[in-house]
Amino acid sequence: MASSREAFEKFRKWKKSKTVLRLTVLTNGGTPDTFMGRVAAVDEDSWQVSFAVSKDRSYRVVDFEGASFVLGKRMLEAERLNGDFLACVELG
Repeated sequence: MASSREAFEKFRKWKKSKTVLRLTVLTNGGTPDTFMGRVAAVDEDSWQVSFAVSKDRSYRVVDFEGASFVLGKRMLEAERLNGDFLACVELG
């Protein structure tokens, strides 16, 4: 387990380096949604991270309030008690 501070530091690092990520979002045990994108904005005070989706140039905002985090060298996983799950993996 990692702290939220460590997780948001990783998001800020990815934003600064413009790292392309493969993101997988699973909401309430539903079908996974996978897309490629970059971190566009990080707001630790509101627990939110915005991702710029490469395919259609849209933005996805993810709320991490109440999430627990697992960090690896090139990945981050977040899970909330309600079953929401997000995995970010560096590409390249």
